[in-house]
Amino acid sequence: MFQRLVNFWVQTFVTERLLASPTFHRIAAKTHQHVSSLTEKGSKHANEFSKAFKENLEKESKNYRK
Repeated sequence: MFQRLVNFWVQTFVTERLLASPTFHRIAAKTHQHVSSLTEKGSKHANEFSKAFKENLEKESKNYRK
């Protein structure tokens, strides 16, 4: 019980300190930008792969019919 209480107060203190820190907000913003950039690049590559895969399937289908 005492350990839970201490843990709660420590977490509250750390959270409040991080929320008040401009440095933490800058790091969070940069991390968000980086992750968003990677996600955007990943979806672009996935779309390109899907398009190439579909084209390849259509091509192979035409070759198979001959």
